[in-house]
Amino acid sequence: MLSELRELSPECDINKADVGEPGWTTPAEEEKLRTRLTYHHRIFLEDGNAAPAPKRGVWCDLDVGDAKAVAQRPRRIAPHLAIKVYELLKKLLETGLIAHSGSPGASPIVVVLKKNGVDIRMCIDYCVVNGFIQLSNYPLPLIDDLLIGFESVMWFMSLDTASGFWAIRMTERAKLISAFVCPFGHFQWVRMPFRLKNAPLVYQAVINNCLWGFVRLCPEEEAEVDQDLLEFLGLDPSKREDSGSQVFTLADTVTVFQRNIPVPASMGPVLGRSSYIDDIAHGAPTWDQLCDDLDSLLFRLRYWNISVSLPKSEFGK
Repeated sequence: MLSELRELSPECDINKADVGEPGWTTPAEEEKLRTRLTYHHRIFLEDGNAAPAPKRGVWCDLDVGDAKAVAQRPRRIAPHLAIKVYELLKKLLETGLIAHSGSPGASPIVVVLKKNGVDIRMCIDYCVVNGFIQLSNYPLPLIDDLLIGFESVMWFMSLDTASGFWAIRMTERAKLISAFVCPFGHFQWVRMPFRLKNAPLVYQAVINNCLWGFVRLCPEEEAEVDQDLLEFLGLDPSKREDSGSQVFTLADTVTVFQRNIPVPASMGPVLGRSSYIDDIAHGAPTWDQLCDDLDSLLFRLRYWNISVSLPKSEFGK
C-alpha cells in the first residue's frame, strides 16, 4: 500500500524529536538524550513516507518454482484520480524505487481514496502472484514474548524504521515477479514493496540480525561503514579472518545470511530483546541507561544503514 511519497532524504530537525515526558523529565535529561540523537542524525528521516537509503547486505529474493508468469489486465482508474496516480508513479521512478518493466507477468493496481477525500493510496493486488511464491519458514515473534520484561522498567522508547520495506533491494527475478500494470504502463519494483508474500519475513530477518548479532557485512560493504562506528562496535577490518576468502563485488546479490560471516564477540546482542518487523520498542530502569541503550542501538542501525522515522518515534516516555 503506497501513500504520498516525499523527498528521498528530507532534512531532519532533531529538535522536533518527541523526547521526554512533561512533568517527569528535566531539561538536562532531555538534552542528554537529544545529544545522542544529534550525533546519529544522518539515519533519521523527517517524514515516514520518505524513500530510505538501501540497507547493507540484504536482498529480497522470491521463488515461484515452475509457475508460469500471469499477465493480468490493468484496472480502470477514475479520471479525477488519474493525475494523482501519475504523480506518484513519476516520483517512484525519480527516486529509483520502481523501473519500467519487461516482465512477462503483471499484477493490477487498485486506487483507494483516503478519508480526507483528496489523497490516494495505491495498492497492488498481488493475490495471484502470492499464490505461486514459496513461503519462507522464517518466524515472526509472538506479541506476548515482546511484552516480557517491560513491567520492571521506568523509561521507554519506540523507534519506527522509515519505510522499511523500501530499503530492501530486489534480486533480478524478484523484480520481474513484482511487476505491476496500470493505464500508465508496465513497471516493476527495484526495492521491496508492500503486500508481497515473504516481505515481512525478509524484514524481520534483517532486524533480528541487527539487534542480536549473528553475521556481519562482507569486507566490501564493511569498507563503506564510518570509522567511528567500527571503533564503537570493536570491528577492525584489517584483522578479519575472512579477508582471504572468496571475493564478491557490491553488484552481487548474495546476502549476509548466505555468506554467513560470524560477528566477533564484541558485536553481540544490543538490547537483549526482539522487535516486531519495523517497530523497535525498549525500556530501561534509569534515564542514563536509556540514553546508553539508545546510543548502542543507533550505532548498530547505522552499521546496517537502517533509517528511522523521527516523527513516528518516541524517546523517554
